[in-house]
Amino acid sequence: MQIDRRYLIHGLLPAFFSACCFAVMAVCIKIASSELPAVQLVFLRSIIGLIIILPFVLPRGIDFVKTPVLHLHMLRGFISLCAMTCFFYAISHVGLSESTLLNASSPLFVGLLAFSILKEKVTKHSAVALVVGFIGVCFILKPGTILFTFAALIGLCSGFFIACAKILVRYMANTEPVLRTVFYFSIFSTIYSSILMIWFWQTPTMFDVSIMVLAAICATGGQTLLTYSFTHNEAVTVAPFTYVTVMMATLFGWIGWHELPDVGSSVGAILIIGSCLSLTIQGKLPNPWKQKPPE
Repeated sequence: MQIDRRYLIHGLLPAFFSACCFAVMAVCIKIASSELPAVQLVFLRSIIGLIIILPFVLPRGIDFVKTPVLHLHMLRGFISLCAMTCFFYAISHVGLSESTLLNASSPLFVGLLAFSILKEKVTKHSAVALVVGFIGVCFILKPGTILFTFAALIGLCSGFFIACAKILVRYMANTEPVLRTVFYFSIFSTIYSSILMIWFWQTPTMFDVSIMVLAAICATGGQTLLTYSFTHNEAVTVAPFTYVTVMMATLFGWIGWHELPDVGSSVGAILIIGSCLSLTIQGKLPNPWKQKPPE
């Protein structure tokens, strides 16, 4: 099978390395979360990411920074802040595999948003995929049992916020270059999270700062690559790579913390991944996400 060279360069490779970056970031957050609260980890990740991205933005001048959709960048920054906070909190209280999987459940919420808010037609196949996917979520969360945790529910919320952020990124893709999108995300997530530091600040150790620098480098690189992939390709060709992060996080969780998903979580993972891929492959995603920007 021959892979199109354009897709290899602009889709497959950026999406794959993005997944690898996010897996390493999750490991860094897991390590740092033993010392610092989730909201401070979000702040450190945001401000370090901003420092990383500034040298690439400043030489381009004020004209590059100007945007006709500043309000959408502000909204996307707030939504992404919520997603990161929920995800980092889940990582610190739940296994790496479960937290990354719940974070990667975003296609289920994209489907719900497409049907309920954007009023797209619900096909029988799509409805079945959504039902199966959320049954998988129940296997992960285990509601009604002693294994159910608030942290896992927060992890699921991160998937919802990720879905909203992805729709916004795709919607802005026609006017916003990747670097500008990442730049404004870093700006607003830093501003928003800095407000919370009035109540949550703890002086980090040099080790914590070093770990968060690595986390921010991986997160910024992963986000840039993922934004690039979604900007230049339809979701069907990019979304499956999200689950590379889940597999790598499961491996890292086993190696570093002896974490292994139980039978219920394993069944849930199969149902969630299968239904998310089914929704993506059949193209049941909001139009702004499906549309490919002009070359």
